[in-house]
Amino acid sequence: MRTIIVILLLAAVAGVAQEKKTKVSFKQDVLPVITKKCLNCHNTEDESPSNLYLDSYEELMKGDSRHGPVVKPKKGEESVLIMKLRGTTTFGKQMPRGKKPLDEETIEMISTWIDQGAKNN
Repeated sequence: MRTIIVILLLAAVAGVAQEKKTKVSFKQDVLPVITKKCLNCHNTEDESPSNLYLDSYEELMKGDSRHGPVVKPKKGEESVLIMKLRGTTTFGKQMPRGKKPLDEETIEMISTWIDQGAKNN
């Protein structure tokens, strides 16, 4: 009986540790990727051909005038942002345009952030 309790406690602690490990922050995790890989084209200083500006959380969540919001909170795989990063949309080119695509680990991290509610955290 004591062994079962110890195993259950270890499993619970491991689950909490895993949950904390996979928590994704917009400011610490997602924004640095956007800044490095997307802002050359998608900024309010230069007119983006798609009218999608990624200078701020608010701009990202607003989306663009043609396709609306590019982020669907809690629906990473349905979000246009993830589809554009993977090159699976029916319109336009894979992003970042003309540059090496983001690695799958980075795209998955952004998708996880969206699945977690796409919060401004």
